[in-house]
Amino acid sequence: MINEFDFLNELNEFMKEESAKQLNIKQDENNNYLINDRHQADYFINLSKQCLDDIEQIKQFIMEEKLRLSQQLEMFEQREIESILRKKDYYDRALEDFTRRELENSNKKSIKLPSGTLSIKKQQPHYDYTEETLIEWAKDFAPDLVKTVYAEPKTSIDKKELKKRIIIDNDKVYLDGQEVLGVSVTIKDDKFEVK
Repeated sequence: MINEFDFLNELNEFMKEESAKQLNIKQDENNNYLINDRHQADYFINLSKQCLDDIEQIKQFIMEEKLRLSQQLEMFEQREIESILRKKDYYDRALEDFTRRELENSNKKSIKLPSGTLSIKKQQPHYDYTEETLIEWAKDFAPDLVKTVYAEPKTSIDKKELKKRIIIDNDKVYLDGQEVLGVSVTIKDDKFEVK
């Protein structure tokens, strides 16, 4: 069964051959076309323009194929990377379990091996601030933490100093026995690292 693209190409070739016969277009001994009148010249203008159209069709086809193949390659890449990351996660979990058992009840923080170093690092808690609530609280209970920025008159909290002085208990923040309003804290687990 012939497809539409092949059919149109065959039809186009047939039409060109018939037009060339009707216009009595001849070739010299080197197979170069000899254009002898305006009808023949017009025929070759159409052939020349058809070449440009063919180039555009090829470019369009190649662009569509590149896009299609690019999408397939990206899907393949993503699938393969996800598979490898799952393996790496499996290996890292086993290494982390080993590291935690080895370092338990010891003062060491890492294990040096020929291929790399295994370590468990303490993570800093993550703080979320509600500025207005925290400032109002600090004005009453810790005024020394309140500071004013003069470049743009704005009251803020010295968060570095606040972190030094607070105590975290059950995900709540306390300063001098008073619960600090406007701050929530998320305690992070120690981070396992392979170097």
